[in-house]
Amino acid sequence: MIASETAAPAARAPRWRKILLAIVLAILGVLALLLLALGAFPVGMMRGLVENRLSAALGSPVRIGSVTRDSVFSYAPVISVRDVSVAQPDWVGPGDFVRLSSASVRVPVFALLFGQFQPDRVTVDGGRIALVRDATGRANWKREGKPSDGQGSRPTLSDLTITNTQLVLRDAKRGLVVAGPLSVDAKNGLRLSATGTFLETPVRLDATGGRITGIDPAAPYPFSATLASPALHMTAKGQMAGVLDTRHFSAAITAQAPTLKNLDRVIEAGLFGTQPIDLTGAIRHDGRDWYVDRIGGSVGRSRFTGLATIHKIDGRTKIDAKLRASQFDFDDLADARGHADSAARSAAIGPRVIPPTRINLSKLGKTDGTIAFRVDRILAGNGTVFRTLSGTLTLDHRLLTVNNAVATLATGRMAGTLKVDHRSGRPKLSVNLRLAGLTLDALIGKPDMVSGQVRGHILLTGQGDTVREALSRANGKAAMVATQGEVRRMVADVLGQNLSGAVVHAIGSPSRMVPLRCLVADFRATDGVLVPRPLGIDTGSSVGRGAGRIVMDGERIALTLAGTSKSRALLKIADPIQIGGTLSKPTVTVAGLGTTDKPSEGNLLKVFGRSLGRALGLEKTPPAVVIPPPAHFDCESAVAAALR
Repeated sequence: MIASETAAPAARAPRWRKILLAIVLAILGVLALLLLALGAFPVGMMRGLVENRLSAALGSPVRIGSVTRDSVFSYAPVISVRDVSVAQPDWVGPGDFVRLSSASVRVPVFALLFGQFQPDRVTVDGGRIALVRDATGRANWKREGKPSDGQGSRPTLSDLTITNTQLVLRDAKRGLVVAGPLSVDAKNGLRLSATGTFLETPVRLDATGGRITGIDPAAPYPFSATLASPALHMTAKGQMAGVLDTRHFSAAITAQAPTLKNLDRVIEAGLFGTQPIDLTGAIRHDGRDWYVDRIGGSVGRSRFTGLATIHKIDGRTKIDAKLRASQFDFDDLADARGHADSAARSAAIGPRVIPPTRINLSKLGKTDGTIAFRVDRILAGNGTVFRTLSGTLTLDHRLLTVNNAVATLATGRMAGTLKVDHRSGRPKLSVNLRLAGLTLDALIGKPDMVSGQVRGHILLTGQGDTVREALSRANGKAAMVATQGEVRRMVADVLGQNLSGAVVHAIGSPSRMVPLRCLVADFRATDGVLVPRPLGIDTGSSVGRGAGRIVMDGERIALTLAGTSKSRALLKIADPIQIGGTLSKPTVTVAGLGTTDKPSEGNLLKVFGRSLGRALGLEKTPPAVVIPPPAHFDCESAVAAALR
């Protein structure tokens, strides 16, 4: 009994091993048949399936005349197709996107098993490719709704031949329309020679590349391209990381154009109109990121060098750059049309001191970055007191900050911070600047009339799309003080309304100077209207104070300055000093003396007659503005308050 029970499992064991062996052999047999089938698959049967799959993938009808293979059995067959056409998307209109007489592709079968289409040999004969992009940026060669990660697959092509093929490009966003033959062969490599128009001017586009015959597809691939037009002449020469790997390359570039905006039509970086450009540089492209290893050249009269990196992170553009200009003219940042528009505005509203620089950041909603800049010499057509400029510009989600901003002047400097906050509502401009080291004689340009050390503090905020508009609604303060200087005695007498002293010193000693203890112009701004709190001056012979306003909308000045003499005045000037006009063209009326350094005898007689008439009670016309003459002026307290 026991012997029979132990013998049964021993008998069953060989039976299970036989069954398991049979299953394994069967699976191997099926796999062998599948491999044989793959190696000898009749690809002609797949024509309809390929048409349907390609049509669905491209979103346009695809038609294939025939599909054949070059051998009965191969795991890397050469698949040939004839009479292929891919229709344009509906938004383009009638016509074909791609049309091929014949094409052959060597396809590794096992790569297809894993969902990868990686041909290593391609031959095209008799083709026409029509690339189209509309003004909004929609392109027939991009699949909508599936943005690229910028990396893509590495190149696998070791052999490529293209003959009798025409390339057509109609790019409305760039304003570029070209057409010409495209060829790739073992002797000449890649060649494209196309002609057409760019921004409605004649253009020629030439591109060359190395041969693609028996090469290592991952080896560096040389290329060059030239776009030649009156609107832009641009060259690029370098190498790709692999054959036709446009996502990874480095190149030396040059560009000449009447305006930077024309170059932007090609590189699409959001640049603006300028004076003519002449640029050279070295760039690298790595996936979605760009590296400007070197950039330099000229924009109008401006000369600069720099470098930058541009990264794409979570749908945002991150820019880090350093720029240095040996000389810079702000007028170079506008093209001929911009200058014409500015001239038209000036003709309509008159010249302005505050620039109409745009601070609306709505188009930079997805751009962040930091730009460190330095200008060694500032140029201006009519001259400028500014000499150099430097700072660090930071942009973060439409909050633009210029930190460590420093502008040196003929004497002294202006330093501080500027901000533009456009995270919500209209752009809000904030200015916090301090002036130090200036001299009054250099600022006014009359060293023989007045001198002194100048300091100041500007603290303003306002909203608007431009600097001019924001400051026309500004709140805050704008203060300037001058101390430790001198002023011409005649001017001090006029300030103190001492007519007898003014006449004596104007005729007898017009160059005599007296101490300037302080000049304080401390303006408080409310909705763009600046009111002095206070406006005062203390000289060695007089004390004065002012009233009135400066309206930033139009830059209109309406100030009156009245004073009293520290010595006894035999005859007082009837009227105070009037300051009017605009910031760009102020006017000063000094009791009828005008603005001349040495008034005429006629003017003196007019002032004398009017003042004498007022003193005798014969002049009944009251002054336009009455300001009680100050008994004294507290320089120390007023200076401290203005500079807070």
